[in-house]
Amino acid sequence: MLISRLKPIEEIHSQIDISDSILIVACNGCAESFGNAEPARLDLLKKEMESKGHKIAEILTIDFACEPSLIKHWLKNVEKKNSYDALLVVSCGIGTQTVAINSSKQAYPACDTVSFGGRIGQAWGQPRCRECGECLLAYTGGLCPLTSCSKGLLNGPCGGSKDGKCEVYPETRDCGWHLIYQKLKDIDRLDLLEGSPHLKDYSKSEPPEELVALRNLIVSEGSEGI
Repeated sequence: MLISRLKPIEEIHSQIDISDSILIVACNGCAESFGNAEPARLDLLKKEMESKGHKIAEILTIDFACEPSLIKHWLKNVEKKNSYDALLVVSCGIGTQTVAINSSKQAYPACDTVSFGGRIGQAWGQPRCRECGECLLAYTGGLCPLTSCSKGLLNGPCGGSKDGKCEVYPETRDCGWHLIYQKLKDIDRLDLLEGSPHLKDYSKSEPPEELVALRNLIVSEGSEGI
């Protein structure tokens, strides 16, 4: 289980173009367990975004946002009846990346994923989330530079990447920043690469005490039911 917390509404608002129609995609797995994807909280998020001038096309709740087949199925269903320009994903970093990879639209993270120790979260080997506490997927086309780049670079590719391949694993791995560039090019958002890179606040990497307490409560209640 990955711990996520909703970003401040001002941060979410600042990431998304006010003219974009937004599909909110919520995960009914880990995110729901921490209250981020409960119906009442999603309705509040919708109202908060609308109060900022954003248009919400629909709220789509999926059992597990980290499962590509579910994402493809439900996005296809939504597209039959609703049009939208961007996706706001209420999930951990894995869910946001899975949505981004399986959609032709820009995916924005509504949550930050924080570490509780142990293994780095991953779904079927990819994509991966480092639970770094401040999600930057809004600026990289929904692909995480910390995990897609072998060196975890945040300011672009290293000098050793060649022909779209990673310097560290040239035979088996694509350059993470090459993938990010291609994604941003595909969704016509190369403007996100202009200017200075986003300065990451690593002080947010430690999980807040209230989330740790909630996680422990969920685990203890689950153990009692076994």
